[in-house]
Amino acid sequence: MTLLEQIQLQVSQLPPDKQNEVLDFVTFLRGKVDKPARTTRRSLRKHPAFGIWKGRGIDSVVYQQNLRSEWDER
Repeated sequence: MTLLEQIQLQVSQLPPDKQNEVLDFVTFLRGKVDKPARTTRRSLRKHPAFGIWKGRGIDSVVYQQNLRSEWDER
């Protein structure tokens, strides 16, 4: 007896409401299998915040150091 035949036999012996639960679970599993795993990483260069300091005439590292120095003064 094949695996599919065993599953069919087991499911056919369940009451109709439980058969519907099995169908729902199989549908759920199919959804997990059909979705391709996301393997590629998004480039941060495409993020809206990328390049936010460009053209401001401000050195972002110096700006950050100044902010942190305010914290140290406490």
